[in-house]
Amino acid sequence: MNRNRKRSLSVIMAASLVAAAGCSSAGGDSAPSASPSDTGTSTAPSASPASAAASSEPQELQKARLIEGWYAKGEDGGYFAALQQGYYKDAGVDMTIQPGGPQISGLQLVASGKADFGISYADDILRAREQGIPVVGLLAGFQYTPQVLIYHKDDDVKGFEDLKGRTVFIQPGVLYWEYIKYKYKLTDVNELNYTGQLVNFIKTKGSLNQGYITNEPYALGQQGIDVNVLKIADSGYANYCDVLFTTEDYLRKHPDIVQAVVQASQKGWSYYLDNYKSVNPFIQTFNKDMTVEAMNYEAEQETPFILNDETKANGIGYMTLDRWKTVQQQLLQIGGLKAEQDVSKAFTTEYLTKP
Repeated sequence: MNRNRKRSLSVIMAASLVAAAGCSSAGGDSAPSASPSDTGTSTAPSASPASAAASSEPQELQKARLIEGWYAKGEDGGYFAALQQGYYKDAGVDMTIQPGGPQISGLQLVASGKADFGISYADDILRAREQGIPVVGLLAGFQYTPQVLIYHKDDDVKGFEDLKGRTVFIQPGVLYWEYIKYKYKLTDVNELNYTGQLVNFIKTKGSLNQGYITNEPYALGQQGIDVNVLKIADSGYANYCDVLFTTEDYLRKHPDIVQAVVQASQKGWSYYLDNYKSVNPFIQTFNKDMTVEAMNYEAEQETPFILNDETKANGIGYMTLDRWKTVQQQLLQIGGLKAEQDVSKAFTTEYLTKP
């Protein structure tokens, strides 16, 4: 897949668009924003669509658009479950989910107002804010990234330090890879560009290939190729993954819709984890190229990244200021950011519901 390439381009594309459209005047450090708290940006919500729906008068649904970070897939299962089960409508929101793709930048579309919500990563959100794109994380679908480095099962690879001297198929500039090279002092790795095709990895014994634990191992298994993986999360890279985000401006103007969408999405994730086999055929209607069997594999692999002790105690999507600070420090170490910023403005847990 080319998701990492799309990620690296999306921040640059969005920055250019914000500058052209004048959106940067509403964001960044110069923008009026809510007072920061220990859990990020805090904005007192107005009466929510859910509250309005509970009144005796029938209420008109508030329209909202969510742009995915990639094509429709099980990794966004919670949002599709919320749509399928009517959780957004119950909360007063008429939600549209728009699949992404290699030529589509969620950051660009949300920054320009063509979408209200997007899905990205904590590191990309921090980089976007440094470039004047005023996005705010609302819910971390995955507590750690499901990205991996794949290697042939019979290769003697026990940890990241064993990558020295090996060939790694990876897209240039991938942030987690830059961090791994920095931390494990990998100065003699043979880096070759990953084009989205696995044929070079298959033919090159002793090599590794970037991927997602939810996707590529399954695809390789279907070809009879046995692999093991190094989880990027085990490298210490603290990135939150599949972060639902909006802009500071939208958050300021529509806190009621934000609250409704965040809480309906949490409910959707809870439903999906237990009922993914009934939701995945619905997701497939958005992406005919994805098999239900592959999405079932995704759901089984991604559950530990979504539901852990921290989210059981604090709710699906929970984020902490310490983790965001850690991501920032790691980016500073590898040159992914130029300077420290107030990371408390980059996210908020204000709208999450605890168990």
